Amino acid sequence: KKTTLEKGSTINVSGKEKGGRAIVWGDIALINGNINAQGSDIVKTGGFVETSGHYLSIDDNAIVKTKEWLLDPDTVTIEAPTDSRENTSVEDELPFGTGDANTPKTNGETITTLTNTTISNFLTHAKVVNITAKKKLTVNSDIDLHNGNLTLYAQQEGVKINANITSTDGNGNSKLNIHSGGWVDIHGNISLGTGFLNITSGGSVAFEGKNGHKDRAASNAQITAQGTITLTGEKKQFRLNNVSLNGTGGGLNIISAVGNLSHKLDGEINVSGNVTINQTTSSRLSSWQSAHSSYWNVSTLTLSDNAKFTFIKYVNTNKSSDLSNSRETNFAGVKFYGDGSQMKFNVGNGAKVEFKLKPNENTSRNKPKPLPIQFFSNISATGGGTVFFDIYANFRARSAELNMSLINISKGVNFSMHSHVRGDNAFEIKKDLTINATDSQFNLEQTLDSYSGSGFSRNAINSTNNITILGGNVTLGGRDSSSSITGTINITSGANVTLQAKNGNGANKKLTLGNVLVDGKLNLTGASADITGDLTVNSSATFNGTTDNNLNITGAFTNNGTADINIKRGVVNIQGDITNKGGLNITTNAQNNQKTIINGNITNEGRDLNIKDNKANAEIQIGGNISQKEGNLTISSDKVNITKQITIKAGVDGGDSSSSATNNANLTIKTKELKLTEDLSISGFNKAEITAKGNNDLIIGETSDDSNAKKVTFDKVKDSKISANGHNVTLNSKVETSNSDSSADDSNDNNTGLTISAKDVTVNNDVTSHKTINISATTGNVTTKESTTINAATGSVEVTAKTGDISGTISGNTVNVTATDSLTTQASSSITSSNGQTTLTAKNGSIAGSIDAANVTLNTTGTLTTVAGSNIKATSGTLAINAKDAKLDGTASGDRTEVNATNASGSGRVTAK
Repeated sequence: KKTTLEKGSTINVSGKEKGGRAIVWGDIALINGNINAQGSDIVKTGGFVETSGHYLSIDDNAIVKTKEWLLDPDTVTIEAPTDSRENTSVEDELPFGTGDANTPKTNGETITTLTNTTISNFLTHAKVVNITAKKKLTVNSDIDLHNGNLTLYAQQEGVKINANITSTDGNGNSKLNIHSGGWVDIHGNISLGTGFLNITSGGSVAFEGKNGHKDRAASNAQITAQGTITLTGEKKQFRLNNVSLNGTGGGLNIISAVGNLSHKLDGEINVSGNVTINQTTSSRLSSWQSAHSSYWNVSTLTLSDNAKFTFIKYVNTNKSSDLSNSRETNFAGVKFYGDGSQMKFNVGNGAKVEFKLKPNENTSRNKPKPLPIQFFSNISATGGGTVFFDIYANFRARSAELNMSLINISKGVNFSMHSHVRGDNAFEIKKDLTINATDSQFNLEQTLDSYSGSGFSRNAINSTNNITILGGNVTLGGRDSSSSITGTINITSGANVTLQAKNGNGANKKLTLGNVLVDGKLNLTGASADITGDLTVNSSATFNGTTDNNLNITGAFTNNGTADINIKRGVVNIQGDITNKGGLNITTNAQNNQKTIINGNITNEGRDLNIKDNKANAEIQIGGNISQKEGNLTISSDKVNITKQITIKAGVDGGDSSSSATNNANLTIKTKELKLTEDLSISGFNKAEITAKGNNDLIIGETSDDSNAKKVTFDKVKDSKISANGHNVTLNSKVETSNSDSSADDSNDNNTGLTISAKDVTVNNDVTSHKTINISATTGNVTTKESTTINAATGSVEVTAKTGDISGTISGNTVNVTATDSLTTQASSSITSSNGQTTLTAKNGSIAGSIDAANVTLNTTGTLTTVAGSNIKATSGTLAINAKDAKLDGTASGDRTEVNATNASGSGRVTAK
């Protein structure tokens, strides 16, 4: 029943080569002497010592030299030595009862007690010590492992460490092994340097203050070691509270493969080295077998330079269940509460925090339930490292909600929240949110994966709340996914923001926004974007709309900064008014019959404004008035369609062009076809030109039918021009220049006429000008259609061509028609000059219509023919006919008539009054 090894006594099983085995046991085992089981090398060939009993006492005087020492009582408590420990009488060890049959001797509450100094001394000589308790093992006093190997094993209840366990000799050989069939509570420091800490527990494991003492400083609670902590029990917890973890060497790993484990992390947590918490479940489990959530109640997570902290909660199964009819509200996710609604990260240079999260596949389609991953606290992060949330799911699982009001990232932190969720919205923003990433980077994204996004209609980000971004680099949106952020987005000065909805393996992804206010820099990227509210870009701000397919703006677009819209493979559709006081360029590349549509009014008070589409056969539709204060306004597309009756004017105040605008504002429309659904008025520019785009012909108007033909009016334009360098101009619409201000003198510089220049010019409708008209086709042909009119009411008409075919009417104060080759006027033609000069010059000429002017001169170096029925009148001056050969079959008359021809013939009449 009782075995005693007295002080000074020795059990010696040592050997020259190998140590032997010594076993001391009894119901009561009192060890106060020496046990020697050394070999030639105690580390390699030392022996084995076992001391065990229901009541086991190891005194401070005991010395054990062996490679491995096993202590095996029911319950063990390790205390500091006291004077009473030298008393070994029955009365001391069994203090209660009288010893008779009715009141037997019994032990006290502490059944078995070991001294900490004894353990430490043992470990100085013995490299392995095993302390085993069938029930509970408690350490109440400090232990120094030196370089030894200490195993603490409680089979049933658990292991509690209320004191410090250290390794002062610390060359990395020390090992602390804790095995518990139940819980493990560590309330003291474990400082092993690069030594090993290995814990296996069938119950919960906690690193926290003793007796609920949660307000200790994390700096006073140190866990320093490398090794593995393994939790094997279902429905247990892993708890950290106000603690410093230093994962030395290969790092400190807390792992579990069970389905239901809850992590509860509270207070301040400091991390050095490499620390990993990893619960990855078995793929064989059903979704409902992995349900327990974890709780991040950490006020501040601090990482030293180059440290790494990894938290993994990953349900490794694809099995799904619909829990609409269940009371279950936990889905193996994580609830981020922080402390006092604050969650802080202090991340040193080169340090990294990583969360890898995958909740179970439990769904609740018919009865909405909380999302598995929830952020309830404000987030702040500072330092020079990274924080990375990586959220996974299969087809049906749900993801994360952001229920905080502030994310504050500073001092160079790269903070990213990524999601791979497809079957549900990846991120739900539940409150108005302010993001500040000054001098840092913040990303909230759904990332690209191997799935095709075409099969998933949910959003990367879904929010109806307002988002304010105060500074830094911020990216929001998804890849192969759409996003809907319909609250107001306010981007303040200093913020560089990217909003994206990129295509990936799928297509047709879209970013839907509400009102957008930019004081910093905004980049819209991805497939397409719909701004359903107003877009405002303030002074010193920059807006880049560089989507792949489309950009639609329903509300007003106000730009006071720099705005560049560049659609790589698509178009823009702007329904609201555009007001520009900065720099604005709109570039599109239409695909598959797409059309760029601008239906709102454009007021440009800023610098140059360029609107262009680069693709062949593309069309820009203009349905609103355009006002250009100064600078150059350019509209360029293969087709430009004026869909409403509009005015493009210089000047922005009250509709009148100012002198500054008139002197400095220019308009260029570059197109192959100017389509006129309604009339177009061009007003007040210094120069306004409609010109052929590239090496192409120019057509103005879709039809010349008088009932449907529309009109282009150049009003008060100093220099009005229609051109197609080296190519053809066809005028199906009416073209007019005017001076709508009746008080203005026609000699005013703003009252110049119209110039039309091309290789060939075809006039199929009326061209009128209050001043001059100059039509030039020096290497080609000028053709005017029957019943058309070219009229310069108070100025001259100049027509210059290689050949001319005149079927309509040409009239002006003076008219000059010059053809370096042949000139033909058809019977339907009429050339008139009310009180001036009309001159026709050609190599060969054929006159079949009428010519009526004060003075008429016909010059041909070859043959001039006047066809029977033609009528040439110099009503109050001279008719001069100069030709080599003149065949005059028509009528010609004047106050004075001159015919200079080498050969003259014909049946007509030439008369003088």
